[in-house]
Amino acid sequence: MVSEESEKAEAFRHEVRDWLEANLPKGWGTPEWVPPEPFSAEQQELAKAWNKKLYDAGYTGFGYPKEYGGSERPAWERRIILEEQIRYGSPGMVLSLGMLTVVPTILGWGQEWQKKRFIPKILSGEESWCQGFSEPDAGSDLANVRTTGVRDGDDWVVNGQKVWTSMWQFADFGLLVVRTDPEAPRHHNLSYFIFDCSSPGFSRRPLRQMSGEAEFGEMFFDNMRIPHKNLIGELNNGWYVAMTTLGAERSGGGLAAGAGAGGIGGMVGLGGIDIIVELAKNTKRRGKVVWEDPVFRHRIAQFAIESEAMMCSFARMGARMRKGIRPGNEVSIGKLFSSELAQRQADLVMEIIGAYSQMVRGSKLALDNGMWVYRMLRSRGDTLQMGTSEIQRNIISERILGLPR
Repeated sequence: MVSEESEKAEAFRHEVRDWLEANLPKGWGTPEWVPPEPFSAEQQELAKAWNKKLYDAGYTGFGYPKEYGGSERPAWERRIILEEQIRYGSPGMVLSLGMLTVVPTILGWGQEWQKKRFIPKILSGEESWCQGFSEPDAGSDLANVRTTGVRDGDDWVVNGQKVWTSMWQFADFGLLVVRTDPEAPRHHNLSYFIFDCSSPGFSRRPLRQMSGEAEFGEMFFDNMRIPHKNLIGELNNGWYVAMTTLGAERSGGGLAAGAGAGGIGGMVGLGGIDIIVELAKNTKRRGKVVWEDPVFRHRIAQFAIESEAMMCSFARMGARMRKGIRPGNEVSIGKLFSSELAQRQADLVMEIIGAYSQMVRGSKLALDNGMWVYRMLRSRGDTLQMGTSEIQRNIISERILGLPR
């Protein structure tokens, strides 16, 4: 007997499918479709247009206050929206840290005008963001940043450099941690600002990693001015604001709200397992279909269990942050788990595709244009960014388990 709830869910699933078929880019999913190069201007424009369509249709921005552009949907609807986007392989998300880190930070510490001005444009994908934390001599030691801010009337004059900046290339705005009191002790000498990437004195350039991409960049500040009103939180209290940003980043931040589905590159999570299953069903090793091997099926099933648990954990933490509740040390558990899981999944895929794991982008024999190999290479950085796995283990052992140093 079919329940009323299942009929309702099935009807909504068909509604989402009809919308996707009507709104996906022309030719999407056909052999003739040529996807834009990763991290290119074309990819960013496609993602922005897609995110705006999702937002206007009420298919993203879930759980955020309506006065800041958010929308409400029950959890089962959000899940169906995400599942169907994954099923259709819809365009990826905007290259931006807006949903991941900026919205939780502004919700927790921002002024009312900052919430109303910036959050709606982030949810709709119209404006992209980066964040300036790490420096050449202050990577894991954030409290040791040397970029300075000096008060000059209603402005702060900023000088310094940031490195390993994600989403650097197309950012319209950024979050920035600077030293504003050279005489104050550590953790009480930093302030946290919003800066406009079109400001005079700001420049950026790429940092290329072993995957071949320039996913990260360097940022330079040469007497760049930031209005004092762009301060987030209290003056010289930036360390604690930054901890909220890092907590959001390590826990998945607003992404758990269903900002949109990623492409094949995002292996961790609900959709990644489905993609790996399909790959195993359509790949042969030594003349046998990989999916028919019980060892591989068991390993994929284990990843499915772990991914589901991780998504539920991130959803719980994301719901708290969307209410303005600042994340605690527990986010280190999620960050450690997800980054290590990403590496293990990527390594499993290399085992599935065998010799094709040597074929990178540009090779005629590369599977899915080398995206699987790219993701394996990229996953090495997952255990370094946002704080290394070693740092996360120290936080868990000292601040959660209470173990001695």
